[in-house]
Amino acid sequence: MWKIPIITRVNSLISFNTKIGAIFGIIILGLFSAELNAQNTSFDYFSDQRYAGYPLITFKENFFNQPVYFIDGVKSKPKEVRAFMEIMPGDAYEFGNNNTKLTTGYALHYSSLAIGIGSLGFLLTSELTPQNFRPWFFTSMSGMVLGMVGSPMISNSKRRNSRLIENYNYLIGRESISGPYLRMDVRFNFIGEKIDIYDGPNLLDKARIRTLIDEKPDMYADYQKALNKQKVVLGLDLTGLVVNLLTLTYIVTPQSQPSTQTNLLIPLVFTGLGLGIASNQFRRSARNLTRQALDMYNFGDRLVPIVRQPSMEFSGPSVTLFSRSF
Repeated sequence: MWKIPIITRVNSLISFNTKIGAIFGIIILGLFSAELNAQNTSFDYFSDQRYAGYPLITFKENFFNQPVYFIDGVKSKPKEVRAFMEIMPGDAYEFGNNNTKLTTGYALHYSSLAIGIGSLGFLLTSELTPQNFRPWFFTSMSGMVLGMVGSPMISNSKRRNSRLIENYNYLIGRESISGPYLRMDVRFNFIGEKIDIYDGPNLLDKARIRTLIDEKPDMYADYQKALNKQKVVLGLDLTGLVVNLLTLTYIVTPQSQPSTQTNLLIPLVFTGLGLGIASNQFRRSARNLTRQALDMYNFGDRLVPIVRQPSMEFSGPSVTLFSRSF
């Protein structure tokens, strides 16, 4: 007779626990859905033109291959660029670190250049004998070592900052980009360098690039100029390599007539130096033309031409604006 009440009580308890569990499940599911919606809202960068009012950031390299930044066409300082990049705090932090490495790389580069000029002055003001050639050679080699350390720091920092700026521009200009978003990268070969163009992760060949920009002749004209300059760079680098090998061979090979060293060695040294300077300037021009062409393709009329005026002083966007963006 006691079995039926016990079973009833057990069933009631199970039913009560089931209801409690269902209520908690609904509450947890609701909280999860709310959090998911909040995350979607926080990280949906491309909705309701969140960053439509932000400026485009571009840069070019000056005569000394140093990057010069422009905010909507106005020359600006790196700290001003970083202020806008704070919409992506990680990228802004990396941008600052890259600028520090860039400064260090330039210090090593200019030290290498000073040593090279000093050793060349020693060569020109000393008697041209094998005893004087050896100190000049080893001093020049020490300068080359500094240059070999500083140059990769410069090029890698510029490449990384270029990618960060491309990411920023894509973020703030996404609403107006209707086709592929083209990016560039510089690939260093054994001789010289090569400029590659990507659509996302895909490396584009010349035929594909020509197809994409066929309707934008101004942009393609700049790109064609960049290609021609790269061909010139290749020729200069090959010639410079031959001249440098001849110079090195001439230094380490004993000469019977010192006057022969005077007649050939110094012209070889100056020829190699001149070819290196010319190649460097053509490389810089090719990179600048390629960046300009891609910016014109990606942003069209929104791209503000670079103006010839000094850097403007401004405080940049406020921190409260950044905090409201996330």
